[in-house]
Amino acid sequence: MTTTTSDIVLTVDRREELGKERVKKLRREGRIPAIVYGGGKDPIAITVDEKSVTEILKQETGENTIFLLKLKGTKQERRTMIRDIQIDPVSRRITHVDFLRIVRGHKISLTVPVELTGDSIGVRHGGLLNFVTREIEIEVLPRELPEKIELDISDLDIEQHVTVGDLVGLLPKSARLLDDPSRVVVTIEAPRGSKGDGGEEGGEAEPSLVITEQAEPEVIKKGKAEESE
Repeated sequence: MTTTTSDIVLTVDRREELGKERVKKLRREGRIPAIVYGGGKDPIAITVDEKSVTEILKQETGENTIFLLKLKGTKQERRTMIRDIQIDPVSRRITHVDFLRIVRGHKISLTVPVELTGDSIGVRHGGLLNFVTREIEIEVLPRELPEKIELDISDLDIEQHVTVGDLVGLLPKSARLLDDPSRVVVTIEAPRGSKGDGGEEGGEAEPSLVITEQAEPEVIKKGKAEESE
């Protein structure tokens, strides 16, 4: 369940010079301005190799990956994870990264993806699957941070739904739900043309699977650390 990848080490440089021109020069060199904070210590302005950040995001745990961040030229190193990523809307390249220090025994708050599993009985009967909430926010110890929340919808029938509150039993022991528990995660809607759906009674159901897509955010946000591991 842990997201720590012990063999990932990210070496960064301290950023002494500020200003737009310096930032432009850094990006031409393939480096990204960043900041590391949390853990009861002062924030430090740094620069990081863009390709290295991209490789971390390719991990199965993505931006929830915990890795070792080392400050070049010093003995300073700390377990860290990505808190925020800013993306250029045109080039789609990373423009800035915030790293969060992880402290043993302290919880962090962040979003975790929800993944549906199983073959819904309602969909087999012609219902329409509407996947409304694809991630939830929780507070959890880093060592128990789940990669995802797997929700089995096999027994979900037509006109039934699952709320965020129904996912509590799927969370790790140290986790606390931060989202609205009444928020709908997934629902199986009545088939088109059925009674109560504006169509004629007895119309032939048209089995299909409909999944609602959500727009990709420009800034990937993580919750702030309330405690760390």
